[in-house]
Amino acid sequence: MRDLSLHLADLMENSLRAGASVITVTIEVSCQDDRLTLRVEDDGPGFTVPPEVALDPFYTTKEGKRTGLGLSLMRAAAERAGGRLVLGRSALGGALVAADMQLSHPDRGPLGNVAATVASAAGTSPGVDVRLAVTADAGAFSVSASETAAGLPEGGRGPVAVARELTKRIAAGMAEVWPGQAW
Repeated sequence: MRDLSLHLADLMENSLRAGASVITVTIEVSCQDDRLTLRVEDDGPGFTVPPEVALDPFYTTKEGKRTGLGLSLMRAAAERAGGRLVLGRSALGGALVAADMQLSHPDRGPLGNVAATVASAAGTSPGVDVRLAVTADAGAFSVSASETAAGLPEGGRGPVAVARELTKRIAAGMAEVWPGQAW
């Protein structure tokens, strides 16, 4: 996967398949420390196997599939950029996947369209509260599907309307806290 946002999409899909009702994506950017950290956590059942098994590209829980490349590809992307991938238990009670990497590393993939990625997950899963928190040198912001929906007019809270509004809010927030990047 070329863009890191596609890895985030894959992880959110895994959370949805596991039955999560809350998914939190966290992005931390530090130009000063030259680090980029991406985390996806949920309130699902968590990992049912040890990390080394979950990271095996030939292990999957998806019926009809023989491989589970998502986590191993994300680990490879993090390691290519001088970082690492960690699996664990989320503070929400489910799975936690965290990738940390060197921000300026020449082999770090572009972040990609985080706004579209997060909004798409929220728009296709209206019963799930998809949340995004971003911290960067210029500040921080957070949004959630539930808060976004609550702020829309009574008759305009459908999944498509929520996804559109989330896209706008995320793009504006990202531009504010990490200026100069294409969102």
